[in-house]
Amino acid sequence: MIDIHAHILPGVDDGAKNWEQSLQMARMAVEDGITVMVATPHLFKGRAIDLGQLNDKEIILQHVAQLRHKLYAEKIPLEIIPGCDFPLGFESLKLLDDGRALTINDANRYLLLELPDTSLPPATEAICFHLQSKGITPIITHPERHLIIQEMPYKLKRLIDAGCLVQMTGNSLTGWFGRSVKKISQQFVKQGYVHLLATDAHDPKRRPPLLSQAVTELTRLVGEKRAQAMVKGIPGKIIAGEPCF
Repeated sequence: MIDIHAHILPGVDDGAKNWEQSLQMARMAVEDGITVMVATPHLFKGRAIDLGQLNDKEIILQHVAQLRHKLYAEKIPLEIIPGCDFPLGFESLKLLDDGRALTINDANRYLLLELPDTSLPPATEAICFHLQSKGITPIITHPERHLIIQEMPYKLKRLIDAGCLVQMTGNSLTGWFGRSVKKISQQFVKQGYVHLLATDAHDPKRRPPLLSQAVTELTRLVGEKRAQAMVKGIPGKIIAGEPCF
């Protein structure tokens, strides 16, 4: 499986705290059947917009190179691809335009786009259009956990119709985030609102890098072919910078 959303790089955001924890997460992922993981730290270490806390492209690429070296030394068969958890906002777009924010695999083709926790700004569609005008497809991350989208799913459908892809957190389907998130996740999957499943892992315990149980549930809902496409075929095209459909 390919996991396109994981906070496995240590000390750069609210994900892994140190290299030991990063390696522990890598071992868990491999044991669960994950072979490729996109390391996607938040663009800003503290989540608030602060240029002094910026995880720019060079910082992420350096950490990815270090993690690859450590995985090789520990004989952990996990391929690490660079990426970024990109917050919705015009300030973020300026950093992307300046070449300081990282797209998936630095290919300028796909970008994980994280919506604000408790709002859906009117400029959301305009920002998505701006990204697409640059040849970058936004991937909306974990909308099933967004309060406004939970109440108004049609807002997610508008973004999909505008050309965005959608990534669901695997453990949303397993009940890890509660019954209501599980229910809306099942609904979105059945309606065809989900294109990708990823871990959004942050640590080995609270937010572990696991997908297999969620894929079992996904298979029950939409069949094996579609379920496998969400964790293999489609993410494989994304990291290669190829069209998904």
